[in-house]
Amino acid sequence: MDPITLATVTAALTVLAAECSKGAAKEVGKDLWTKAKSLLGWTKEPATTDLASAIAEKLHSDQDLMREMVKLLQQTNSVENVSALVQNVSAKKLVIIKDQTVNGDFNLKM
Repeated sequence: MDPITLATVTAALTVLAAECSKGAAKEVGKDLWTKAKSLLGWTKEPATTDLASAIAEKLHSDQDLMREMVKLLQQTNSVENVSALVQNVSAKKLVIIKDQTVNGDFNLKM
């Protein structure tokens, strides 16, 4: 999966959840977070400190879920902080790398 898309969507959802938990979100934001939690399959959300990693883990392992979440976030223009984060995310091509081995000399000589 593209790490930039994963990071952007995770950040957007984490900001949204934080706004909802402190009561700062408008009704549109609350509705969006309810839909996002439903897509994530959560009946109970993780603790605030674990939220970003739980979102990233769930999205990283499911390309279809990531596409649905991007669509949901892009359609919601009235949640300013969230829509600003995902405005330019297309997520048309998602690549998942499960294992990667890198060989070589990583010493930089100046």
